[in-house]
Amino acid sequence: MAISIEDLKIPVGYRFAPKDSTVITLYLIRKILNNRPLPTTAIKEIVFYNFDPDQLQIDEFSAYCRHNEAYFFTRVVPGRSTMSGGQWKVSGPDVPVMVVGQVVGFKTCFVFYSAGDQKNSTNWTMFEYRVNPALIPANSTNEILKSKINTFVICKVRYRDDKNKMDWNNQTFQTISIEDVKVPLGFRFVPTHTELIRHYLNNKIWDEPLPSTAIMEYIGFYDIDPDQLPIRYVGDQFLAYYRDKEGYGFTQVVPGRTTKSGGHWKVSGPEVPVMGGYAVIGFKTNFVYYSAREEKSTNWTMCQYRVNPDHIAVAAPNVTLKRKIDTLVICKVKYKDDAENSSSESDSSEKNEKKKDWNNHTFQTISTEDLELLPGFRFRLKDPEVIRDYLINKILNRPLPTTTIKDIVFYDIDPELLPFGDDIEYPADAYFFTQVVEGRTTRTGGRWKASGPDVSIMHGDQVIGFKSHFVFYSAGEEKSSNWTMYEYRVNPGLFPAESTNETLKSKIDTIVICNVHYKEEERFSPSQSVQNQETMGNETDTSSRSPSDQSEISKSDDQS
Repeated sequence: MAISIEDLKIPVGYRFAPKDSTVITLYLIRKILNNRPLPTTAIKEIVFYNFDPDQLQIDEFSAYCRHNEAYFFTRVVPGRSTMSGGQWKVSGPDVPVMVVGQVVGFKTCFVFYSAGDQKNSTNWTMFEYRVNPALIPANSTNEILKSKINTFVICKVRYRDDKNKMDWNNQTFQTISIEDVKVPLGFRFVPTHTELIRHYLNNKIWDEPLPSTAIMEYIGFYDIDPDQLPIRYVGDQFLAYYRDKEGYGFTQVVPGRTTKSGGHWKVSGPEVPVMGGYAVIGFKTNFVYYSAREEKSTNWTMCQYRVNPDHIAVAAPNVTLKRKIDTLVICKVKYKDDAENSSSESDSSEKNEKKKDWNNHTFQTISTEDLELLPGFRFRLKDPEVIRDYLINKILNRPLPTTTIKDIVFYDIDPELLPFGDDIEYPADAYFFTQVVEGRTTRTGGRWKASGPDVSIMHGDQVIGFKSHFVFYSAGEEKSSNWTMYEYRVNPGLFPAESTNETLKSKIDTIVICNVHYKEEERFSPSQSVQNQETMGNETDTSSRSPSDQSEISKSDDQS
């Protein structure tokens, strides 16, 4: 029996936003076969193509769907014209929906044109999902089933509001001290650009509570050389929620961005808009640090975030508020080590630790689905944690810290078909357990090729593992793709030869963790600003966009 969506107690922030594969397999196929209950009643059945989209009353779905969005079961009609004479026109090619290498369905993007104005599209867009007819045996004689497959679809309709501006004053938090948060191992403060502007900088300007104290209070950022910044310790407190050699702080921008020692932060790229909904809510700019009297840049980089003054609607801002809007920024500073991770984790605090007693190091595994994380926290492991707390425990059949890393046959699958979870955003970044295979070739003929030497991973003064960098080449392609991967393996020398049986030896030699990432080049020019406002959304699900749509949202709301 389907669960009534109206009866569900859905926590704030959770929305009905199914993946394309879920729409096809758990809703559309079940609806067509009528042999299993639907997961929920979130998708309503209507005669969709009879109505203009503004007659659909999608506000009724706001309690559990994303803003101005709804899903409907319906039967497709020729021409896709409404009773008023409006029409849904195709705006992109069919896109296959994949499940474990199999095409289970297709989705097509449409735009609505009102009757009498067939030249100018409206702000209504729609994805139509249909089942792959090839799933039904060709010799099937069930004509009713064939008819359902050919005509029954799910329509995901959405209104793109060009005036979608945030009501900042009504968005409040009870600030949580970051030191009091029990963050599972591997989860760190990795906020998206949008979260930094929307939840932290904007709230700071308005003197509203912040989600957490993860961003350090006012520091004289531009007074201090970056190697003097408290990005690892504040007093005696180790900032375990930051990634290594990275930190965030509120500060006031100063002319020239010159430190007291004479060092200087120089711009290293154009200012890039940060999107919220379909509006530019802020900007980010990248800088590189130059020491006093040095012509060559250092390894210190910084990303500065500021709000868009035009987006904060204030009738008559007072002098104090105007100064905050103009000068208050968030700085994200990071040190990029040339020999990154070869010994970066071997800081003084770790060198003083005792060598790892692997057999006595145990966890009570936390289900990832049960985690309640603050805005900005995501799964990002340090190299020693990958080896020490996940890979070695997997090899020894010990409990893992969380269930975040899934076990799959990684090297069978091209990277774009990998089973990224619902909490993974695109561009993708995820970890998988797998067995290494010779040649690292997928079933389609694609191949992962090494792109650098092995790097030792240290814990204290001990080599506990290695990582190797790979780049993916699609079958028949000589040019590399944008997919990259780090393969982590344990150091066999950690395990005494006399204490390892054949099964354990096999696990040590073959079980690895793959951290795969899709790196999308960041492109922006001032002329794109208007187009960006029209095409980018706060909650855009790029996994459910056509290729032509994806090219238009390279600056999506949740850039990381």
